[in-house]
Parts: sequence; C-alpha cells; structure tokens
Amino acid sequence: MIKQGHRNGFWSRYVWHLTNLPALISIVFIFLFWIFAEDQRNRLFMQEQRNEVLAKASVLRAELEHTVNANLQLVKGLVSVIASEPDMGQVRFSFLARSLFDDSQQLRVLAGAPDLKVNMIYPYVGNESVIGLDYKQNEQQRTAALRARDTGELVLAGPVDLVQGGRGFIGRYPVFLNDFTGEKKFWGIVSAVIDAERLYQDSGLLSDDLDLDIALQGEDGSGISGDVFFGDPSMQQHNPVTVGVNLPFGSWVLLATPREGWAHGSPTIWQFRLFFVLALFIVVVPLLYTAHLIRLRSKQNVELEAREQQLELLHERLRVALSASAIGVWEVNLRTRENVWDERTNDLFGYDDCIYIRSQKDWEDALHPEDRERAKKEFEIAIATKGNLNSQFRIVLPKGQIRHLQSRCSYYHPAGGDPKMVGVNWDVTEEVEMKNALLSAKKITEGKNEELESAHQQIEHLAMHDELTGLPNRRLLDQHLSHMQSIAEEGRGLAILSIDLDRFKQINDTLGHRAGDATLCYFAGALRANAPKNGFIGRVGGDEFVVVMECDGDLDMLSDLARSIIAAANRPLNFEGQICRFGASVGIACSPDNDTRYTDLLIRSDIALYRAKQDGRNCFSFFTDELQTSIVKSRALADEVLRGIEQAQFVPFYQPQFDAHSLKIIGVEALARWDHPTKGLLSPYEFMATAQDLNVMDKLDHMILQTVLDDMARWRAKGLEMPNASVNVSSSRLEDEDLISALSEFDIQPGQITFELVETIFLDESKKIVDENLERLQEMGIDIDIDDFGTGHASIVGLVRLHPKRLKIDRQFVAPLTKSAEQRRLIKSIIDMGKSLNIEVLAEGVEHEDQVRILRLLGCDAFQGYLFGRPMGADDLERFITDHNAETEWPRMVSI
Repeated sequence: MIKQGHRNGFWSRYVWHLTNLPALISIVFIFLFWIFAEDQRNRLFMQEQRNEVLAKASVLRAELEHTVNANLQLVKGLVSVIASEPDMGQVRFSFLARSLFDDSQQLRVLAGAPDLKVNMIYPYVGNESVIGLDYKQNEQQRTAALRARDTGELVLAGPVDLVQGGRGFIGRYPVFLNDFTGEKKFWGIVSAVIDAERLYQDSGLLSDDLDLDIALQGEDGSGISGDVFFGDPSMQQHNPVTVGVNLPFGSWVLLATPREGWAHGSPTIWQFRLFFVLALFIVVVPLLYTAHLIRLRSKQNVELEAREQQLELLHERLRVALSASAIGVWEVNLRTRENVWDERTNDLFGYDDCIYIRSQKDWEDALHPEDRERAKKEFEIAIATKGNLNSQFRIVLPKGQIRHLQSRCSYYHPAGGDPKMVGVNWDVTEEVEMKNALLSAKKITEGKNEELESAHQQIEHLAMHDELTGLPNRRLLDQHLSHMQSIAEEGRGLAILSIDLDRFKQINDTLGHRAGDATLCYFAGALRANAPKNGFIGRVGGDEFVVVMECDGDLDMLSDLARSIIAAANRPLNFEGQICRFGASVGIACSPDNDTRYTDLLIRSDIALYRAKQDGRNCFSFFTDELQTSIVKSRALADEVLRGIEQAQFVPFYQPQFDAHSLKIIGVEALARWDHPTKGLLSPYEFMATAQDLNVMDKLDHMILQTVLDDMARWRAKGLEMPNASVNVSSSRLEDEDLISALSEFDIQPGQITFELVETIFLDESKKIVDENLERLQEMGIDIDIDDFGTGHASIVGLVRLHPKRLKIDRQFVAPLTKSAEQRRLIKSIIDMGKSLNIEVLAEGVEHEDQVRILRLLGCDAFQGYLFGRPMGADDLERFITDHNAETEWPRMVSI
C-alpha cells in the first residue's frame, strides 16, 4: 500500500507538471520576451531622443559653418587687394575694411601684419594698442601665425584673449607676392577677428529657446583631439551627440545633450509592463500578442527611417544652398507643387509673415509681368530635363518695389519620396544697377578724350618726379639735359651743381626714416627757395640733389649760390621735438659755352662733389682739369694696389733692432714695401692711404705676416736665429671679429712675433672687440709694442690695462736729443715711466753716436735707426746678420 500510494503521488506530480508544462513554458517565454521587448523599447526611445538632438545639432552646425565661412569669405577679397598693393597704408586699409564690416555683424577687427608685425588695423579707434603687436613674440598667437606662413593656407585659431579685450576667433590669411622671377614672396598675414560672443549668439548657440546643452570642442581647429572651448568641459561624460563642424583649416566638434538629460526609459513603460502582466494571465493568446509586438516594432522602425530620410534631406538642402553661396533656400515638391521657403526667401519676396509652406501661385504672382512667362518656361524645362536651372528674373514686392533675383536649382529625387527641385535665390539688384551704371559711364567716358589725356599726363608726371619731395627725378633730369643739349646755342653755357647731404645716414639711423623723409622735404624746399627761378632742381638719389641752370661763366655767382645752399642745410630742422642737424657738400661744374656735352658736365660735377667730401664736407668745390687728373690717377693707383695684392707684389723689408748695451741683434721690424713691376720699390707713403681707402689693409697685413714667418723659418734652417720680428697691424684688423681664428692658421711660436700698434689705436675708450682681441693675442704669445709713443694720447691707466712689452719712442723726439735739454727730460720721463711699469723702451731714428751715449745714460733699453742698419730685404738681412756677428768694432765705435 505504501508503494502504491507513493506511485500514485509520483504520477500525480508528474501529471501536474505535465499539464502545467505549457503554462510554465508560456510563462517563461512571455517573461523572457517581456525583458527583451522592454529593452528594445528603451533602446528605440533613446534612439529617438538622439535623432531629435542630432537634427537640432545639425541645424546649429550648418548655421555655425555658414556664419564662420561667410565672415572668412568676405576677408578674401581684402587679401587679394593687399597682394596687389603690398605698400598699402592705414588709410587705404581702413577704406577697404569698412565695406567688409557693413556686410558682417560678427567681424570685430581686421589687422594687417607685414612680416608678422601689425601696422594696419580697422577699426582704429579703440584698437590702437594692437599696433606694433609682433606675432613672433606673442606666445598665445605665435603658433597659429607661423602655421599660416609655413602652410600658405588660411588658419582659423581660437578662441583667444584679444589684446584690446574680449575673446574671439582669428582667421589668419597668409599674403604672398609674386616677384619678377615668378616665385612667391611672403608679405605677411591679414588677421580677421570674429567676435566669439556674436558668433555664438548669431549661430543660435545662446538662444533662450534652445532646449539643448551645447559644447564646442577643438580649439584652434584641432577637432576631436582638442579641448572644449565653449560649454561644459565635462559634457563628454554625458554621452553627447557629436557633429563635425568643417572649417577652412581644421574642424570643431559640436557636442549636444538634452537640457534635462537623457531619459533612460520610455514614459509609457508602466503601461507596457501592465500589458505583459495581463499577458501572463492570458496565456492562450501569447502568439497573437507577440505578433502585435512585432508589428509595433516594425512601425517604429518605419517612423525612424522616415525621420532619418527627413534629416538627410535637410542636410542635403543646406549643403546645396551653402555650396552655391545662396541666401534664400527653397524647394518644390513636383508631385504636389507645394513650395517650402525659408525665412530669407520670404524676406526676398517682401512677405512680412514668415510662412514656410507656399503654393506655386505665390511664386508666379510675384514675378514681374515681363519676366513671368520666361521664368516659368525655364523652370518647366529644368523639371522636364531633370537638370539644373540658372535664371535671373525680376519680382514685384507687395509694396510695389522691383527686385532682380538670381535663382539656381537642381532636380532631386530622394529614395522612396517625391521628386523635388531644390534651389536658392539671392538679390542681385545692386549688381544689375551697377552694371547698368557702368554701361552708362562707359558711354560717357568714351567721349572724354581730354580727361584721359589729363590722366595720362598725371601718370607721366608721377613717373618723372620723386614721390616724396615732388622734385624731378633722374629720368626727367636726363631728358632735360638732352633737351638743353639739343637747343644749345653758340656762347650759351650751363652749370650743374651736384649736392649731397652730410650726416643724413645718422639721422635715419638715430631718429628713424620719418625724420629722414622730413629732412629731405625740408632741404627740397630750401633748394626751391635758393635756386634760380628758371633753374632745374631734381632729386637723383637717396640724399643726392642736382641743380641745373644757365651760366655765363660767373663763378662768383655760383659760389654765392653754393654758400646759400650750404647755409640753408646748416639750419637745424625741428622734427617732432627732435633737432635734426645736417650739412651739404656741393660739387660745381660749368661750361661757359656749349663745347661740352651736358651729360659729361654732370659727371664733372660728381667729381667736384667727391673732392668737396674729401676736403671735409659741408663745403663746395669747382671742377678743374687738375682735379680730374688727380681723380684719374687715384683710380689708376687703386687698380694697381688691388692688382699688386693679387700678384703678391708687397714684401717686407727688415730693419734690425739692437740691445742698448751689448748691441746684439734682438729682433727686426718688418716694414711693408711695394715691389712695383715698373716703378721699382715704393715706400708705404705712396700706397698706404690708397690701401686704407680700399679697405684692404687686412689683406696687406696678412700677406706681410705670412712672408715674415716664411723668412724666419728659412733663416732658422740656415742656422741664423732671429729672436723676434715686429709687424705693424692696422686698426681695422684689430676690430675684426675673425682675427684670432685667422691667426690660428699660422704656426706662430710664443715670443716669435710682436704686433706694433700706433698709439692712436690704443685709446682709453677703445672698442670692446679691440680689447678682447688684444687679450687673446697676448694669450697666444704674441707681444704688443706701442709704436710712435708720445704722438697720441694714451694714458698711464691705458698702459697698465694693456701692459705692452715695449714702448717705441718716436724719431721726432730722438732727433733734437743732443741739442735740447727739454727733449732729454721728456725722453727721461718716458723711460722712467716704462721702467716703473716694467715695460721696455726702444728709441727709433737713432742716427748719431751722441744720441746713443745720451740714450744709454737715460736708461734706454734698445735702439733702431740708420746708425745701425737701414731697412733691407730678406737676403740682405742674412748677410748683415753674418757680418754683424763677425764684427768686433761696434762696441768701441759707440762706446761712451
């Protein structure tokens, strides 16, 4: 019984489970499907939210792109004008920029920066602080400015803090000029400052009606990799919708979320759940309910697809309108003939009420009666051919005004939708009126030959005259001289005064070019006041002027004119509180009759001007045949000196130096001589001044030093030891920053070479580079001698600072030594000073034994002069050294 009862209970449980299995399966299936369906409903709801946010964000993106590109496009024209007028000034720049501000509400500042330094700005008032801003020095704006220069592309940077206050976006346009080789040359950049607040406001980002939280990412156009510069920086953490904002150079990312946040569940979720609860009880209809859910989901997918198509259509319409640079956007449904106009299109047609849905009749009624049939026919042809339309027609506004519109449209047939014509309109009334005005002006100007001729004369005047002073230029001077030569009469002479301003470069360098320009204008006025009324006055160079006048050979009159010109130049000019002092040098050439070509006369006046400058400037000089001969000789000598350096014609001659007591040779002084191929051996007095004028003393010193070292090496190889050789060094050589590196090329042993400096080089206030070179020379083991001591103005302080090895007493102090007690006391003081400073003293120009005895008594250390040896060539010096070493009579000859 127990077993049977157990079996019955088991069967009962089995039957219960078996009978409830479908119900259990249904319950499990419905529960699982419930979970799945609820998750899908929440996903669909979330997708709907994101699509709505995406649609709104796309509209904001389009407005933002349009606003930014519209502002940057306006500035492109200004960049083109600057490329054609690189010397544009502030006035011209302001005139051009003003028109751009009339077309834009977001532009705040336009700035021109040649070589990356701002010198033009509009508006000027309130932005004066920006003038002089150097982008290369400004940390915040330098990177974007250099990127615009290096890439040659427009760079939109920002937002940045502006120098004049506030924040803005800066579009930087690189400006390149085409030079005569066809290559592009960088001029600078044009910066357009777009006010950030106005841009946000006009693009709808700050609208009170906006129900989205917006953020912009990608500072300086860096896109998704950049920082958030507008809105909440933490928006990335709230799963925002992102839309790319394309810029001329780079991009931004627009982030958007609902202002109240994302709703994570459908508002009807509890009804949905109640439905499933009821389904648990209605297990007999689970399949029907499941089919209902499938149909519901399918319906939602269809609605979602329709919304996506609507969003795509909106995006395409905006893209087409923007790409066509349109103002008013419209579309026509070709099946229903329903018109959709945006706000700007309504405004173009003069409708105060903004109605987006219009009929075809609204468009046709607005057409001008004379253009109506043509415009309708063109539109129908475009529809029939499914092509594009580009039409211009007139419309009559409700208040009677007539406008000219340009219309462009394209056929568009979206998948699953009705075919449409999508297009844009913009107002071309001003262009049409301007075109008509130009045609009218053309007809008028065709009859004004006199005005054209006047313009031609004005252009020719500008080509023939100096822009700064208004005086004739070199081109007009040449024409004037040619004309004067062609009409020259017998016995009619001409005089030309060539004038050059003295110290003009110092005015430019110290007070600036504006002061220099003022000086030139001031002197031009002085010339007009002093020159004869019938004379020709011209500016032929930077600070060079010329006066051409008839002359009958009256030199006194020309002298008086030159003096008056110099006196006028000597009167100082007060420029903005700064005194500009300058002078004038005048060269005069005159021909008492017409036997000299006037162009040659101009050359003669230039030669006379050169002589006036040589005479000390601020004076005048007349041309003479002797002056021309002197100039020709000087130029010939200069050519020979240059050729002599090229052919190594300059050689050292050596004068030995002796110990004052033992009379042993302690060194030689190397003196430059010119072994001229035709004139023989020339002393320094015949070529040194010319070499200094040619600025070739460095090459001459280098050549002599190399030869001295070669001779000393040759003597050493022959067993003749020369303890030391002194060479002269020029002041320009001591001021050479590369002196030490040049000397390092020579194999100079310590104590082998001594540099002789004339005392005029060795001043208390010598240049820093000279002091540095002298210090480096002593570190290299090159000794320093002060030559011609006593003729300059070196002080004891200067001697202590340099501490030369030796002082050389000039020959003009040694010559009267035997007859003048005063000279002996002077030399004694020099010797005592040298010994107190531990500096040797050598006497030059020793020619008599009495001088030797006195110098020994005074304590002199060394001698040099004709008594012991004249300057001689290297071979003669070898023989002299050999004979001197064998001579035994020297001490007795000069013994005291």
